[in-house]
Amino acid sequence: MMTTILGKYVSIGSGYPFRGRIELSREGEAFVVQIRNIDADGEILTNELTLTKLPGKKSPDWLLANDILFIAKGTKNTATLVKNVPENTICSPHFFRLRVKPQHNADVLAEFICWQLNQEPAQRYFTVSAEGSLQVSIRKKVLEETPFTLPDFETQTKIVNLHRCAMKEIKTYNQLIENRQLEMTAIASDLLNRLNKNI
Repeated sequence: MMTTILGKYVSIGSGYPFRGRIELSREGEAFVVQIRNIDADGEILTNELTLTKLPGKKSPDWLLANDILFIAKGTKNTATLVKNVPENTICSPHFFRLRVKPQHNADVLAEFICWQLNQEPAQRYFTVSAEGSLQVSIRKKVLEETPFTLPDFETQTKIVNLHRCAMKEIKTYNQLIENRQLEMTAIASDLLNRLNKNI
């Protein structure tokens, strides 16, 4: 296990440079991931992506499976793994796009990097390193120099699998809580309806 910096293992690119509001267009050529498309569990809500026409002449850097989207602007600097997005999908300028360098594909799991960026040590680093007054942000150089602990590939795989199990359990528990709340609401409504009928 060694301590290194993030920039040694991933390339970091900026989101597509939209200027102003991203407008919906049925004739658009690109889907766009925006911050509002990331749910509380860090998953991309693919069915809510905006289809739009790309302004300007910049060639789009289409998202690929196992890219990592890092929220660079705002107070919540978290990472999300790209899984099943539609073809021709890009991210907004609020993100950096991280991609494991080809020479390290056999050494590093993108999902492990994503997990580590969301843990307390990295989050403390981002809190201390954020810049700006009206809108705080993380600069590319700061992200490149993020301290990064790299265990062997087997250990990375074990941690990723453990994290997947934990997230699955959380979703299951949350669904059970939601179902119980709906059940109690239905019981309360039924009681009130019976009461009103007797008045």
